[in-house]
Amino acid sequence: MQKNYKILEVLPKQGLEPRQFLRHCFDIAELSPPELLEEETDSQYRKKCITVLCAVLGVQRPTVRKWGSDLNFDGMPNYCKIALAYIHAAEIVPQQLRSILTGEYNAPEVDAQTFLEKILLEGLSEQQVLQTVSHANFRATCVKTLTQVLHIGSKSVQDWGQDMSFRKMPKIHKHTLGYALAAISKSQPKTWDKQAA
Repeated sequence: MQKNYKILEVLPKQGLEPRQFLRHCFDIAELSPPELLEEETDSQYRKKCITVLCAVLGVQRPTVRKWGSDLNFDGMPNYCKIALAYIHAAEIVPQQLRSILTGEYNAPEVDAQTFLEKILLEGLSEQQVLQTVSHANFRATCVKTLTQVLHIGSKSVQDWGQDMSFRKMPKIHKHTLGYALAAISKSQPKTWDKQAA
């Protein structure tokens, strides 16, 4: 199980600020300050930013608007910034930008059980899986893994259910798990594919 925990070490530890994330999305992060100002003050820019955040996080426009009236979206919860960091690490945008802006993009969604199986159990023999799952600390390990990846409190995770499926997990976190897996496979495609074989 320890070797699988190492997989999680490739994930960004810090969230990405929305404004920085959006600059990367629109491929303007490297521009000079005057050029950035010109891009970011374009009348359609904020509208496009809201569209991107809604699409990648799977939230509604009013939610994004509540996060702030400027491009910093200061009210965005930290767990969303973590998702943005994973999306950036997985290099999903700017490649997907066109499909996001046209409404064709579907954010990946991975449920807790699928994610936990991939991280904690993949590559183990049947015997090792049984030993791991029946271990007294297994639920605590599942909770710890989810809190670590999603950057939320363990109380929230525990409230999602008593078994490995954590059925009550909100959809927004399923998107984050999807992005986490994408970021992991982007950072280590060789070891990841070998384990999956």
